[in-house]
Amino acid sequence: MRKLTPDPIPWVVGLFAANVVLQRLSIPNLSIPVITPLMLGWMVLVVWAGVAEINFRRLLLWLLATGVSGSLVILQVLFVQGPFVSVNSWAFWVVIWLPLVLQLRDRSRATYQRCLAGIGNFGVAIGSLSLLFLAVQLLGVTYRDWMAEVVPPGMLVNGYVVSYPITYGAELYKSNAWIALEPSFLSFMLGVCVVAAIIARLHWVKVMVIFTGMLVTTAGSGLAIVIAFALLTLLTGRGGRLRAYALPGVVLGAFFATTLLGQSILDRATEAGASRSSTSLRTVEPYLYLWPEWVSDSLVPVLGRGPGSSAWVVNNLGIGGLLVPSPGKMLFDYGLIGGTLLIMVMVAAFVRSPEPVFALALAISMFTLQAASPPLVVCVIAAVSLWSPTSLRRTGNVTLVDGLSSRRDVVRPSSSRSLWIAA
Repeated sequence: MRKLTPDPIPWVVGLFAANVVLQRLSIPNLSIPVITPLMLGWMVLVVWAGVAEINFRRLLLWLLATGVSGSLVILQVLFVQGPFVSVNSWAFWVVIWLPLVLQLRDRSRATYQRCLAGIGNFGVAIGSLSLLFLAVQLLGVTYRDWMAEVVPPGMLVNGYVVSYPITYGAELYKSNAWIALEPSFLSFMLGVCVVAAIIARLHWVKVMVIFTGMLVTTAGSGLAIVIAFALLTLLTGRGGRLRAYALPGVVLGAFFATTLLGQSILDRATEAGASRSSTSLRTVEPYLYLWPEWVSDSLVPVLGRGPGSSAWVVNNLGIGGLLVPSPGKMLFDYGLIGGTLLIMVMVAAFVRSPEPVFALALAISMFTLQAASPPLVVCVIAAVSLWSPTSLRRTGNVTLVDGLSSRRDVVRPSSSRSLWIAA
């Protein structure tokens, strides 16, 4: 008799929840986020428990990209003028993307739906905490970083602005729910929870709680995911899944736009072309500053200037908020050879998902607005890459999903016009 595959839901939702709650904690005095060793330990446990298995294609890609990018360091030191080499930067990046080599054994549609429902319900709790963060201030209690006051400094991740006023001189602070590294991180995670809740068809009240908690961060990271998902859903002919949430979402958004917090978000919607704006500092200016350095030496475009060199360049500019998106970092640090392979590693995390529109919305954010960091990568792993590849093979009235069969949970393509991201 075939042994049943253990239910992956507690493992995946537990990982997602731990990632959100523990993201500010680090290994004492080592500046290593707790999330990183937690994720590695989680990988060992899920394989041991039979919940997950190795995806050998992705493993080979990861090994190739890791080996080539690591070997380039020798050539950079020997031939590139003024290389900047941080072995820790290289090791950190390849380690945080290592989990994409795993895939769950049970990747059925029904199981995926239950997982998204779990992530969505967890999002209700975090969204409520985000709203509490704002409510406490509206009641007249001055903002305090309670986590920093409770946790010893040596156990906190450094280098992030955990919260700051909504506008210059304002008394209200952006919500990080006291637990997020930055309001933008909380916004991103709640954006993932909003989309998960919609796909899982949770009650519209729950979705609005998550959505409101995301809005009070006044950061655009999560909103970008939600908007991209909504637009792609409409373009692929699946607008019906948005029907229950459209009216309350529009009403809530319109009301929010009349507030100081809403105005802060609206200002960002048109700021991309403005120099030193938050959007410009993430999408335009990093490339403008890195380009002259990239072409200053004919070997840099081929070999790269060295792991961590892009961050070194932008940090020396002294421009607050300047952030190098992952594609720019990979190509600048490792050149066209190593950079392309490392970008392919990232792409592999989003292909052949059971919800391609969700995966593409996340990919757009990760490739244009975000730098790869453990909390964001874990969200991608839990919501997308662990569930791929999804392949459909029919035998009579039975649909086989990567070797798992079910007559009760038949998996069908979401639409004849569904957007499938194929490897």
